[in-house]
Amino acid sequence: GKSWSLVALGGHAVRLGFNVIHYTLELGEDYVGKRYDAFFTQIPVNKPELLRPKAEELIPQLPGKLIIKEFPTGRATMSTIESHINKVEGLGIKADLVIIDYVDLLSSRKKNRERKDEIDDIYGSTKGLARELDIPIWSVSQVNRAGSNDDIIEGDKAAGSYDKLMITDFCMSLSRKKEDKVKGTGRFHIMKNRYGMDGLTFAVKADTATGH
Repeated sequence: GKSWSLVALGGHAVRLGFNVIHYTLELGEDYVGKRYDAFFTQIPVNKPELLRPKAEELIPQLPGKLIIKEFPTGRATMSTIESHINKVEGLGIKADLVIIDYVDLLSSRKKNRERKDEIDDIYGSTKGLARELDIPIWSVSQVNRAGSNDDIIEGDKAAGSYDKLMITDFCMSLSRKKEDKVKGTGRFHIMKNRYGMDGLTFAVKADTATGH
């Protein structure tokens, strides 16, 4: 549900009239586009014969703009992302929200033996760019094996590096066990929030056919 959560976030922002750039480092541009089509039309992604005509009718009416850009895993750095954001702005579209699916798959400028140190550097650069551009940057990350069985995922279950949680301003976990995937349920838990309450848990109904 990680990538679908980002689609729901980006799609909601576009509906509100914001310009969104969605970077994908794992899934192809076309497939991410189909997921957004499914979100906007509420037609499942596996029904292309219904999805495409409805999307072509509906999407031009949306108040915000959406740009989806794919970079190969491990080939792009934060400098690559920054250059593309500036290029898009040169074309007259200023980003209000940047989504990266996902930051851990970017390459670091600093080559260390420890991947943890590289990930911390990437997260630090991401936060620096968000501050510089004065826009939010959202991403997702995986949990470690121990966290995959938890009803509520806490911060110590982050895969790769716990320090990346310290860098973020807002951090939320999504727990969906086997039975949740069958029932279409899950739990969002606010692990960290610099600007408000944290420690809150919300029950979720998740439709991973349309991203709602």
